[in-house]
Amino acid sequence: MFGRRWERDLAKRYLGAQRRSRFSSLIGLFSILGVFIGTASLVVALSLMNGFEEQVRDRLIGRDSHLDLVSSDGSGLLDSDSLIREVEKADARVVGASPFVAGKAGISSGNAADGIVVMGIDSARSGKVIDVEKFLTAGTLGLRSVSLDSGRIEHGIVLGDWLARRLGVIPGDKVTLLSLSSPEVLTGAAAPRFERARVTGLFHSGMYEFDANLAYVSVATAQRLYQTPGRISGIQIRTSDMWQAREIGRKLAMALGDGVRSMDWYEKNENLMKWMSLEKVVVALVLCLIVLVAAFNIASSLIMGVLERTREIGILRAMGASARSVRRIFLLQGLLAGLWGAVGGVVFGLFLCWVQDEFRLVTLPGDVYFIEYLPVSVHPIDVLVVFGVAVAICAAAAFFPAWKAAKLDPVEAVRHE
Repeated sequence: MFGRRWERDLAKRYLGAQRRSRFSSLIGLFSILGVFIGTASLVVALSLMNGFEEQVRDRLIGRDSHLDLVSSDGSGLLDSDSLIREVEKADARVVGASPFVAGKAGISSGNAADGIVVMGIDSARSGKVIDVEKFLTAGTLGLRSVSLDSGRIEHGIVLGDWLARRLGVIPGDKVTLLSLSSPEVLTGAAAPRFERARVTGLFHSGMYEFDANLAYVSVATAQRLYQTPGRISGIQIRTSDMWQAREIGRKLAMALGDGVRSMDWYEKNENLMKWMSLEKVVVALVLCLIVLVAAFNIASSLIMGVLERTREIGILRAMGASARSVRRIFLLQGLLAGLWGAVGGVVFGLFLCWVQDEFRLVTLPGDVYFIEYLPVSVHPIDVLVVFGVAVAICAAAAFFPAWKAAKLDPVEAVRHE
């Protein structure tokens, strides 16, 4: 006699405003609004955090390689073109490979001195691996060493813009590099190694740690500075798919034999990546409290609805409606409240994300952050999870009132005033 359609129709009728139950209906309306706000907030917050994570990752990857091959004992690898060619041929997913020499050094100008990381790169090959040239804000990536008429050799160096500010230099100025990395220097058996260099360019990656503490020179200059002729710290590699870098690295390390190990971009930045993932989870859990509070309001409105409609429930039971049907009516009522709020919240949240992505209304101070606007990146899986969790919480909140309604005795319910 009673089908599912009448249950849905009755659930919608109970969810709508009734003359006898305007107060409880108002509570229900605020509950739907709470779900709406909670889901919209979750969609926007997760999209913003995705945007920041992608911006940070792109900056890291642009400054660094997808993968590094280094020696297991830290002694370095032989600097040879054949080794680079072997790496490029070992896996078709290798887009580019370039040698590098890295170490710590002191740097000084006429105005200041500091300790930094000096990275020696091959400017002819590095363009396929890292995006240093894209980050240049002044000058050029001129790292070649030239012999002057006086017989001195002048090396090119590219500095991070924050480092250049501390040193008080601009392109064309000279700086002095000082290496203390060799064991002989540390024990006092040899004098520190000095190299003069002329600033040829400045870069800005947007990551203060790099812009304030990193300088690029040629591989040959770094080898002279660190006194490692014929050896390199490792090989930087860019792959066709950054998410396969770890797998590719293991394959390349096996191909090159013992003494070589790989480090992918995630391993080099593991603490930062894990922190951003944890932050995303914490924010999502906190914002879920908004939906949870709205779900409690839904439960409260349903309980009031059961109390106000006790006589109607008794009449339904007397007409032949089963306890399961009564329970389903109130479950549907809570589910509909959650659905309406979740659908509206998701749509509104996606609209806000589209507006920010299209018009960039919310800006950031460019001199403080590495971007000038709030980045937005909508992940469909996040939207589906937010929607599903919101609806599930609301459905769960409706279970107790629905169970209570189904347990009412029909005779006592009809006599209820």
